[in-house]
Amino acid sequence: MITPQNAIQPDVWQNINPQLSISNSFDGIGSDAAVVAASGGFDPSSLSDRFWDEGYFLIEDILPIDELAMLRRGIENLVANDLPPAMIYLYDEAWQVFMRLRPLLSHFLGERIALLPHFWAWHVDPGEDGRGWPPHRDYQGESAIGDEMVISLSLWVPLSTAMPENGCMYVLPRSFERTYDHPVTKPQDVPLQDVRALPAKPGTVMGWRQDLYHWGGRASKHATEPRMSLSLEFQNAAFDPLAQQLLALDRPPVFLERLELIAAQFEKYTHMQSIGPEVVAWAKAIMNECRANRAG
Repeated sequence: MITPQNAIQPDVWQNINPQLSISNSFDGIGSDAAVVAASGGFDPSSLSDRFWDEGYFLIEDILPIDELAMLRRGIENLVANDLPPAMIYLYDEAWQVFMRLRPLLSHFLGERIALLPHFWAWHVDPGEDGRGWPPHRDYQGESAIGDEMVISLSLWVPLSTAMPENGCMYVLPRSFERTYDHPVTKPQDVPLQDVRALPAKPGTVMGWRQDLYHWGGRASKHATEPRMSLSLEFQNAAFDPLAQQLLALDRPPVFLERLELIAAQFEKYTHMQSIGPEVVAWAKAIMNECRANRAG
């Protein structure tokens, strides 16, 4: 694994993934990306109907497959070097995926969009008893006002084909949960027939209210490929911040800020998946190196 001292050198990461870029400037990228996303097209009316009824939406063929393929290869290279998949966010292209989706985000969140510092990347390996995150809600507080206004939203992007065999996403539609006598607080509260699998192929974008009960499946050892995916969270910046630090959609953090931000995710998500103490210690040491570099 890359040492914390070497981790603060962009060239180290560039050598692992030469097909991807690491830059300190995003001038002009935001507007171009938005045009690409808009040209993909989506039906706002049908999206809204499902979103307010069931709590989620799924749009196929909205993202460019070739760029997602480069990110998939990026995660494969990281894993081959015994590095966590979440380090993919060091590269510009991981942020550009979500920058392309501004028209979609604006439809739900309005024009004042902020990134929440909560994100992750997955490589669910069937050969290692891989599984996604357990049943949860992304935010325990208020993430929407009635059925009229969204405060915060999660987006999820598959880089490989996600299917039940390799641990695709599962949701409990809100239309079902609303009929229950009490809110779901644990998996045992969910009738199995109400569970909905959401298989998805690269190019798809999935989004949900942050109070939607959802989880990633457990992969079969017979699955033919890992499930690789990215997720990022957003909020309507007209509301009070849901995190201490909000990020700008069109100007993601520069390299050292990205590195420190990524490193901060590991300890935060130890309750969601198995992250060894040595990886958490490595991430903390990287954070210290980033801070020392800035101070110097």
